[in-house]
Amino acid sequence: MADHNALLLAWSSPADAASAEEFHRWYSDTHVPEVRANVPGIVDVRRYTLIDPAAPDADTTRFLAVYELHTDDLPAAAGALGAAMGEGRLTMTTSMDLAGEPPVLQWVTAR
Repeated sequence: MADHNALLLAWSSPADAASAEEFHRWYSDTHVPEVRANVPGIVDVRRYTLIDPAAPDADTTRFLAVYELHTDDLPAAAGALGAAMGEGRLTMTTSMDLAGEPPVLQWVTAR
């Protein structure tokens, strides 16, 4: 059996180039640990950088965090994340772009 059966894909971007370092530090040191503490079933988290194969050296502004979950109740996991946000258990940052390239969450499950 695989060690995960669902994924949370979280796309996000820094607010601007000057905020990028702060954004990455916050994401790794604050956000990921808080999400792991509040969403049951997370077994691993990896972060990726979106690359344009036609311009691999170009600066990118989009990043993907892949949260691997082992859960039989994906709606409950999504609900736990929503509750943590609503109850202030997730620290937010001004270094994340909320307007131009806002965060996008996608929940997927294995077939």
